[in-house]
Amino acid sequence: MKTLAENPLLVLRWVLLIGMGVIFTALNSYFLAAGNIFALGDSFALLGLVALGLALTMLAGEFDLSGGAMVAVSGLIMLKCGADNAALGLVAALAFGALVGLFNGVVTLKLNVSSLVTTLGVMILLSGFAVWLEGGQAVSFANYDLTDAFNMDWFGVFSPRSVITIALFILTGLMLVLTRMGRDIIAAGSQRKAATMAGANVGGAIVTTFVLSGLFAALAGALLAITLGRASSTFGANLLLQAASAAILGGIALSGGVGRPFGVAVGVMVLAVLNNGLGLIGASSPAILLLNGAVLLIAVLAGGAPALWLKTRLRASGS
Repeated sequence: MKTLAENPLLVLRWVLLIGMGVIFTALNSYFLAAGNIFALGDSFALLGLVALGLALTMLAGEFDLSGGAMVAVSGLIMLKCGADNAALGLVAALAFGALVGLFNGVVTLKLNVSSLVTTLGVMILLSGFAVWLEGGQAVSFANYDLTDAFNMDWFGVFSPRSVITIALFILTGLMLVLTRMGRDIIAAGSQRKAATMAGANVGGAIVTTFVLSGLFAALAGALLAITLGRASSTFGANLLLQAASAAILGGIALSGGVGRPFGVAVGVMVLAVLNNGLGLIGASSPAILLLNGAVLLIAVLAGGAPALWLKTRLRASGS
């Protein structure tokens, strides 16, 4: 019955996505141009990786507030450690992201501290660390060949970043469905006590989601720094709110255990299309922020009402 109850929100996400595409195309024909589709893919890559990691922690019944700050720090680490060797910079950034994620998971689990409190503290620490790494000025990247390679289009519309992100969404979706760890993650967010009694590795699942969240956010920051050829402590400043919106819009339940990466991908695309289309028609930043919040509220309220009605009807009929 859960699938039936979730269908209204699923349909609404697609209606929003297609409807906005039609409206923005009518208002500005450049919306469907190859160059703009390429830009949409890059937007999807940045927001998508942070939202995917956050969604995994939400699936396990937790919440990671540190993703946005991790983007800034990992971008700076990428360029500082990768000035002479890009591979070394990427490994350093990803290792840092994974270690911070591991810290978040272990502290939350072993010390029985709310993940909101743990990751809020880590977010503040990371923000300060990013300012210190920056040293008062944006860090530049002299490897122009690598930057150019990441700005090349594949098949006319895809960027390397968007292809990597799509692949990670697919792999994460398969992990949740096909592996024991994936099933334990969902069980941890659904019925934690029952899952523990049934032998599920709840602790390992929780720590794994935080590690993946840190890893995905670090990858997002590193790829962004390579693509732009620079990094700054301000990168990722507004990403957390957008990532949380995309996860909720994508069907991830705040209570945990409900939602899948495919839905999150659609939620990310809804926000990416909205922001891109509003930018094309000259909307101001406050207007874009206001409409982001409005879309999230409309989707949740409109999706929740039919689901509640359906559950009530099913209960009344004895199903």
